[in-house]
Amino acid sequence: MIIKDKIKEFRIFIFINIILATVIGTYAQNIASYVVGDYSINIAQLYLYILTVLTTLSIILFLIIPILIHLFMKKHQLKDEYLLYILLVVDISIGILTSIGSVFVLAMSWR
Repeated sequence: MIIKDKIKEFRIFIFINIILATVIGTYAQNIASYVVGDYSINIAQLYLYILTVLTTLSIILFLIIPILIHLFMKKHQLKDEYLLYILLVVDISIGILTSIGSVFVLAMSWR
């Protein structure tokens, strides 16, 4: 496979992961409420566990993306791939804001 095709696929992979992590982090509370639904077994505890797992998953996805970008650039010896640097900055900025919001919602739910 040509290196340009690998770079293109990697960009798409990173972009999808950023969107997935953002959606999970932003809508974790709604997803947890939807999953719990109308179950009669200790709803509050199940809700908190699901919310904790989703928040942790979102933060882990945001933390893995810079590591993957670094490893990909090191493996293929890329120096002038500016779109990957832009994706890195976007991931860090969106990741910080989304993670702060997710942790705040999680902390208020655990009270």
